Amino acid sequence: MPKEDYLLKYLEKLSRVIAAMLGFREKGFPEEGLHLADETYKEMLDIDLDELVIMPVEAFIEKVRKENYNPSYLETLARLTHETANTFTVQGNEPNAKNFYLKCLHLYRLLNEKDKTFSFERELLISELEIITQ
Repeated sequence: MPKEDYLLKYLEKLSRVIAAMLGFREKGFPEEGLHLADETYKEMLDIDLDELVIMPVEAFIEKVRKENYNPSYLETLARLTHETANTFTVQGNEPNAKNFYLKCLHLYRLLNEKDKTFSFERELLISELEIITQ
C-alpha cells in the first residue's frame, strides 16, 4: 500500500476517534473519551495520557518536532489535543485542561511554521487558545 494511502486512512481513523471523544463528552461520559485519547496518544506518540499530563509543554513540542510530522498529521494531533483539553474541562480538571490547551496552542503555532497556507480558522483557534491559556 502506498504511503499516502496509509496516511490518509490513518488520518480518517484519527478523525473518527476525535468525533467519538466529542460524542462521549457530550453524552456525559468524559472518562471514555479520555480512554480513547490515551490509546491514541500511545499509538501516535508512544506516550500515554498520564505521562503527557506531566510532560512539560516544551518537551512535548520538541518530541513532536523530532517526529517531523506533515501538516495534516500535525493538525489532527492538535485537534486531538484540543478535544482532550475540552474533556478535562468538562470533568472540572482545570489544571490538566489548561495544560492541554497550552500544548494545543503550541501545536497550532508549529503547524503555522510548517504549513505556509494561511488558515483563518487556525488563526481564530490560536486567538481563542491564547485567551484561555493566559
